[in-house]
Amino acid sequence: MNQTRSGEYKLPGPLARWAGNCMVGLAAHVPRTLRARYLRRGTYYQVFEEDELGDRQGLSINKWKAMQMPSDLHGKTVLDIGCADGFFCRLCAQQGATVLGIDSAVGRLLRARCMALEEGLDINYRIDIFPSRTLRRQFDYVLCLSVLHHSLVNKDVWKVLTNGHCAEDLTILRGHLKILRSFTASQGNCIIEMPYEYDDPKEREEVDFELFNQELVKAGFRKATHLGTWEHNEKLKAIKDREIYVAQA
Repeated sequence: MNQTRSGEYKLPGPLARWAGNCMVGLAAHVPRTLRARYLRRGTYYQVFEEDELGDRQGLSINKWKAMQMPSDLHGKTVLDIGCADGFFCRLCAQQGATVLGIDSAVGRLLRARCMALEEGLDINYRIDIFPSRTLRRQFDYVLCLSVLHHSLVNKDVWKVLTNGHCAEDLTILRGHLKILRSFTASQGNCIIEMPYEYDDPKEREEVDFELFNQELVKAGFRKATHLGTWEHNEKLKAIKDREIYVAQA
């Protein structure tokens, strides 16, 4: 089992992905009472209520609002990379989209699948890792939220964008942006959340959040817009900004 370059997550190998996908697929055949019991356990990653917040990133609904997704997604396809507990997949499906959510953790996907079944939503979930070797299609909306920085050794994205000592990380980041472009259909949108982490709060005084837009255009997107930050956990604001970008194909 490999790790992300950030060292924070373990990535399942082919056999673990196959076994995990079998488990996710079988969730529909588990008695509803057992699924309900599983859902009473705490969330794995996303935060739905204030009393769940603790030291986690923030209320997921605040991120959703900052993403500025359309209210009607009928006829649209959505790919959620790193979908975790499936919060954004569910919102997109509720608004009419056909949704595929991928994540590397079977526990998260089981919770996401059970929640979708509970709500009567037809969402396709599967274990996969980014960049995926199995995705061969494009989507109208690609969500890549708080994922890309885990492919970097230095998770301080501003340093990666501006510091010559981070050349390898920058090459990898640019390659992954091109992959995101390949997943995004013509006239489609890719929504990216990019955390900026700091050793010292004063570092943010130098940060130009618009610089990442240039990297998105270099990757082949027609246009990129910085939507700003979202209202995340007050405990983390001194050392982290969570910025939302939309790149148009």
